[in-house]
Amino acid sequence: MEYALSRQGILSQRASTFTLMTTQKPYLYQKGEVVYEYHQLQRSLFWGYKQDGDILVAEVEKALMDLIYIRIVRSKQLSIEQLHSLLDDMYLEDIDVNKLKKDVKQFGGMTQEIVSHIL
Repeated sequence: MEYALSRQGILSQRASTFTLMTTQKPYLYQKGEVVYEYHQLQRSLFWGYKQDGDILVAEVEKALMDLIYIRIVRSKQLSIEQLHSLLDDMYLEDIDVNKLKKDVKQFGGMTQEIVSHIL
């Protein structure tokens, strides 16, 4: 999520943790100083990725929705205040707001609320 946002010029910081989405069981892998976090998504939420070489990279809107869903809604790792701090480091003007509004409906509930709040 953070890597996709950074790689595509939305997040101004460089990611040291690679957060990956999978339909398989979640797990954590560390190689040197780099951490790979695999988070499980239900199949209905596993979309919005494009092939880039050997990997799938989330579209920026999907990466933002996944970030909100995983870090706030599901795991409660971030508070709303921490999300706002992270958003301050993003170039949100480059996000397709119409696509975000349309696609977030697939998440429902709290993710939709948070996205509508930050728009």
